Amino acid sequence: MKNVFGKEIPQNQNPYRKNDTMRLLGHQYAASIIWDNDVVRHEIKEISEARPYTFTVDAASDIFMLGYIYGKRAERARRKKTT
Repeated sequence: MKNVFGKEIPQNQNPYRKNDTMRLLGHQYAASIIWDNDVVRHEIKEISEARPYTFTVDAASDIFMLGYIYGKRAERARRKKTT
């Protein structure tokens, strides 16, 4: 498995095998959602500049994807409720 930068993650250090949330995130294809979107990339850069010593791009991309998943779930629940 590869990290957000495309580098291989050693099996014994793979965070996407640690728990259920991380396994869920490990199945997502986030590159196009995050890195192909200029607005998102710019906003993540602004966050990293505001939090220079407490920020990792890996963690930010995981949190962004988790928010994206919850947004999709809420959208589907809302659509299901109206039909």
